[in-house]
Amino acid sequence: MDKDLQLSLANNAKEWLALSLSISSAEKISFAKIHDGFFSTYGAHFMAHVYRDTFERALQNTPETERNKLIGAFRESMDKAIDEHYATGQE
Repeated sequence: MDKDLQLSLANNAKEWLALSLSISSAEKISFAKIHDGFFSTYGAHFMAHVYRDTFERALQNTPETERNKLIGAFRESMDKAIDEHYATGQE
């Protein structure tokens, strides 16, 4: 996996977490319905593109120090997910 993709995924995860923490329960329910509908209609690859585009847009308006924190968190999360994926024998 190239560094740009790793950085993008890390930032995406952090942005989704920040969004999740900042919206009300009703908004979360509404968002979940919309998200799940798109996911079931268009699939994981489509949603990965949506997530990446969302992160890239968010990063354009994020100060450098915060971008670096997000990228670092993403790298850690990605490394952990990869390790867990291979530890369970999934390939």
